[in-house]
Amino acid sequence: MKFILSCCLFFLLAGGALGQKTATYEIKGTIKGLKNVDVYLAHYFGSTQQVIKDTARANELGQFTFQGKEELAKGLYLVSFSGNKYLDLIIGSDHFSFETDTLDVVTNMKVIGSEENAAFYMFQQEMFKQYQTLQKLTDAQQVEASKKRIVAYQKDWMLKNRSLFVSKLIKATFEPEIPPYKNPVKNAVDSASLYKFQFSFYKKHYFDNIDLNDERFIRTPFLQRKIEKYFEDLVVQESDSISKDTDALLAKIKQVDVRKYVIYKIASTYENHNIVGTDGAFVHIAEKYYIGEPALWDTTTVRKMKERLLIIKPLIIGKKIPEMVLTDPAGKRLLLSTVPKNYTVVFIYDPECTHCKEETPKLLQQELFFKEKNIGVFAASIVRDKTLWKKFIEEFKIQSWYNGIDIHLNAKSGVEEYYTDFKNTFDVYATPVIYVLDKSKRIIGKRIPADKIQDFINFYERKK
Repeated sequence: MKFILSCCLFFLLAGGALGQKTATYEIKGTIKGLKNVDVYLAHYFGSTQQVIKDTARANELGQFTFQGKEELAKGLYLVSFSGNKYLDLIIGSDHFSFETDTLDVVTNMKVIGSEENAAFYMFQQEMFKQYQTLQKLTDAQQVEASKKRIVAYQKDWMLKNRSLFVSKLIKATFEPEIPPYKNPVKNAVDSASLYKFQFSFYKKHYFDNIDLNDERFIRTPFLQRKIEKYFEDLVVQESDSISKDTDALLAKIKQVDVRKYVIYKIASTYENHNIVGTDGAFVHIAEKYYIGEPALWDTTTVRKMKERLLIIKPLIIGKKIPEMVLTDPAGKRLLLSTVPKNYTVVFIYDPECTHCKEETPKLLQQELFFKEKNIGVFAASIVRDKTLWKKFIEEFKIQSWYNGIDIHLNAKSGVEEYYTDFKNTFDVYATPVIYVLDKSKRIIGKRIPADKIQDFINFYERKK
């Protein structure tokens, strides 16, 4: 479940903020083989989303026209037809036409009135020819020579067409070229040095081939893929490293729309990441780039981010968990801080939640390991219904756990009182929620799957 700012931010980035109402567009298309079907024009929004901007109806000859009174935001678009079939177009000019057919979209493409798209498809057609030739070769030397000719052609083509956006798109697919290592490699130590040199150079120059200040890249798959690969493969997955590399990347980005996009993508990745210990990176990004740069965002986004930080900042890895005061089945006060165990698994659940009922046996199956490691389970019902709570305890035979419910009887008035705001104190937006605490009740893990607690404790002890 991603952060609630994403909806308003998505529409801001994908729609109005990136395209102003200043011109008209008319794109005429003919796709032979289509007949009386709807055709859609959409732009990429990263590598996982497309935003539909227009719809047209192809006639019996496969002819259709996209037209409107709003300028189309520039970038890489797709024309979708016949289910999953599509073709790519670069929107840079507002008036052009193209013709192709369903049998071979690329090879048969002809473009009139758009230098970008004419060059785009001429490049693809030439690449198709050269790769066909390459596939027919069997001699290793000839194959290698053919590959070199392809790369040389691509570089020469990009140089000749460097004023076109399509040239930037093709360049963005190139990896940085690592220079030769000058020192001899004779042993394992030398090999390690070689690897360190190559990795360091590759990481430092990873974004060299993509223009991070060209907002058109927001409407392509390339920028999102580059960011995801960088943080998945090249960044150590712990908060300090993620924060440091985020700062280094954003120092290169001044263009407002790209900056907002990259901030949003990284923040949404690490808000609830599946790797334990990265939540501090989200806090860093939120404080520095949302609250610290309020001019980038609307006031609602900044306010919601502040509210979110109030909840999650006290719950990041390494923090002492807030106190939880409950009542046990005997009517006595039960404090989380007083559980006398080396580790505490905090299990926050709803007695009627199906998923909670599925996860509870998984914890019970690790009972022997829990005894061996002196692990206690502190189970808190978020539903203030004693009948449902006690039924759950009996049904799953969890009497050995520290069971509690947030119902407290006022000694003077006799009125029931509630002490715990589970949603805002323990970030419970769905159940169950699991925290793993050390002996000092500091958070060492959270939202760990119930059947992975043993693996997590063993990993934690090895790491420590």
